[in-house]
Amino acid sequence: MTRDAVAFELNRDRIAVPGGGIAVLRFGRAGAPPLLFAHANGFCASAYRQMLEHLGPRFDVYAVDLRGHGRTSLPTDRKGLRGLDIFGADIGALLTAIRAKSNIGAPWTLSGHSLGAVAVTLAAVGRADVAALRLVEPVAMPQAWYWAARTPFWPLIAWRLPLVAGARKRRAAWPDRASVLASYSKKPLFASWASGVLEDYLSDGLDVTAAGASLSCAPSWEAANFAAQAHDFWGAAKKAPAPIAVLAARHPSSTTPPSSIRRFRRLGAEIVLIDGVSHLAPFENPAAVAGFLAGA
Repeated sequence: MTRDAVAFELNRDRIAVPGGGIAVLRFGRAGAPPLLFAHANGFCASAYRQMLEHLGPRFDVYAVDLRGHGRTSLPTDRKGLRGLDIFGADIGALLTAIRAKSNIGAPWTLSGHSLGAVAVTLAAVGRADVAALRLVEPVAMPQAWYWAARTPFWPLIAWRLPLVAGARKRRAAWPDRASVLASYSKKPLFASWASGVLEDYLSDGLDVTAAGASLSCAPSWEAANFAAQAHDFWGAAKKAPAPIAVLAARHPSSTTPPSSIRRFRRLGAEIVLIDGVSHLAPFENPAAVAGFLAGA
């Protein structure tokens, strides 16, 4: 077991919520202001180790594995998934469970990347224990996108979207962990990642048994999440109980387009634009994104 794998084992927690358990990695300093971080679709909390360790002792960090990802044991139902509300509900249940078992009294900073940013925004609605929302590359599409996702025709459209089609074709199993690392190391997607981040991702992004290694987030679930766009993101953002800050990449891959940035500004959100990174900014420049999370 590597040094980093040992560190993950020391930082692990599993918190019971209705339906199963949510896996959490702890970083920072117990007793510091609490910060919850939720990952992007298809990834897991371990992939963000470098970014979260850059926060140092300023926060008591709870980095979660969302439903169907990493080591979380909640069930998945692809056929019933129309929007991402279930992830917001899971985070709400997690916050309630954490407060019940700990002495945390300070309000939370809720943060997330991509899907995770959407999930914490949905979770924040109606809560009185949220101090800030810090969203990294939230999937914030024009309102017409969400309206289209509520029509009977959406399934015919969604399964042809490039992200959905790509996830459905993704290889799910290999002989062992080393085979996955060797394969992924050659892919252009990972070429811009900071050294060691890929290994961090695979730490919990794989389920390894005597039979081989498989992705902990099944490609079919990843695809279903990409297709599930019938939630009311902008309604939740409008009802946010705390100030919103958004980090958006100046890059074609950004999921926070200029029209959405303008809409965030109309809601009073702080906007931070970053150069030299893509939608996967936390993996490419962990220190810069950590600075944003810290409000630096």
